[in-house]
Amino acid sequence: MTLNGTTENKLNSTTLSSRRDKVALSAVFIVAGLVFALISLVNHYLFKTFALDLGLYTHAMYDYTHFRVDDCSMFKAVPQCILSDHFDLYLVAFSPLIYVFGSYTLLIVQIAAVLLGGWGVYKLIGLYTNDLWLPVLASATLFFSFGIIHPFGFDYHSNVLTAIMLPWLLYFLKRRKFGWATLFVVLFVIGKENMSLWLFFVVVGLMWDYRKDKKTLWYLAAYAVFSIAYFFIVNMIVMPRLGGSGGGFERYAYLGSNYAEIAKNLASHPLETIKILFTNTLGKPNYDGIKEEFYMCAFATGLIFTLLKPNYLFMLIPLIGQKMLASDSLFWGVSLQYSVEFMPVLVVSSYLVIVRLKKRLPQLVLSSALLLSTILTTFYTIGIPKSFVVPEHLCVYQGRHYRQSTYDAGYVRELMRQIPDDASVCAATTFVPHLVFRPEIYDFFGVGDLVQADYYLIHKDYFEYRKGDQLIFTHRPDYETVATDGTIYLLRKKQP
Repeated sequence: MTLNGTTENKLNSTTLSSRRDKVALSAVFIVAGLVFALISLVNHYLFKTFALDLGLYTHAMYDYTHFRVDDCSMFKAVPQCILSDHFDLYLVAFSPLIYVFGSYTLLIVQIAAVLLGGWGVYKLIGLYTNDLWLPVLASATLFFSFGIIHPFGFDYHSNVLTAIMLPWLLYFLKRRKFGWATLFVVLFVIGKENMSLWLFFVVVGLMWDYRKDKKTLWYLAAYAVFSIAYFFIVNMIVMPRLGGSGGGFERYAYLGSNYAEIAKNLASHPLETIKILFTNTLGKPNYDGIKEEFYMCAFATGLIFTLLKPNYLFMLIPLIGQKMLASDSLFWGVSLQYSVEFMPVLVVSSYLVIVRLKKRLPQLVLSSALLLSTILTTFYTIGIPKSFVVPEHLCVYQGRHYRQSTYDAGYVRELMRQIPDDASVCAATTFVPHLVFRPEIYDFFGVGDLVQADYYLIHKDYFEYRKGDQLIFTHRPDYETVATDGTIYLLRKKQP
């Protein structure tokens, strides 16, 4: 039995299209992985990562492997349990990996997690369309959005891993694989103390999509109860008992002395609350336009489509609140890790709107336009934003990204090899992440004037470092210079 010519041509066309899809998908993942690595791993190699947060989190993993809980003495004069600062259980799970990947561990984990998240977007959108290209374009839109790119320029952050799990949660719910969905709910909440509040809004928002599916609704209701209970237990009981205020509460303390008071004040003055979401509350002109810039970039990255999925807009409520109500201007803008949670919501909702179109051409035109708009927006946020950005940490397309212009990075590595593994060290913030595999490591800017470490590894300018009007570090007589090139100094405490 043989196929007629028409049927054979159709099969050949389908096979060719499938091959092109796989090639395109592979290309997107290879390019994305390369970009992420060139940003993140190159930054670390050239000492463009920091004690806070990469150094602290990597040292916490070192402590976990020795059955200790980090006390934040790296940067705090008064010891404080690290879980009271951020209730992050991912670090416990990842800690054995330090014996494989060393100080690069969390950076590699972050890259792998984002790539897996992009695969989740591909799988999820593929459930809603038979078109082979739309899922590929959706993954690319996620990968090259400003909210995903910018965190790679600034260390490692657990909210990146948590945010990127959202597509997988949606995927398993759509497929009614509730065991896997429940696993991702648990993984979602343990990443960071505020993620459970976001999850509550996510699952409540999803109830609209599954309003006719009673079994899924029951699971969503259970997830909602679990997530909000986890949020209040961790933030109002566990973290305070460990010595913290819970979830960076101090950034919102101007709104009230506790969560209940903050909620009451926001609800009692709705117009004022809305005003805060869009205006500069710090009063300094150089912060003008930062919030507006974020909204414009979000619109260009998919928010314009999300407006057509109101239940996904509902998911953004806690994200906008935690971002724009903060008293720290770094939260407001497009940079650092403070926009990453928006990206999977914007991308998924945008493509769910696009796949509703009945004709393929408008689908491809809109999705391609969204991808182009997303990429151009990302270039804008790297080059000329109002928000705080360090371009040389992100611009992999420029030579300055691959240089350490302040000092000789090779010489710094040479000095590090001279420090005994068991010695206590106080170092410049960019050196700390490379020196964390020891019991005592200190960030100079945090506690450099308070400790008497065995070794100091610092820049020459630190000899004139001041807190206020007080000179706190000079050529101390109790330390000797082991080596220096005139810019970087390795000092050792003299033996009595």
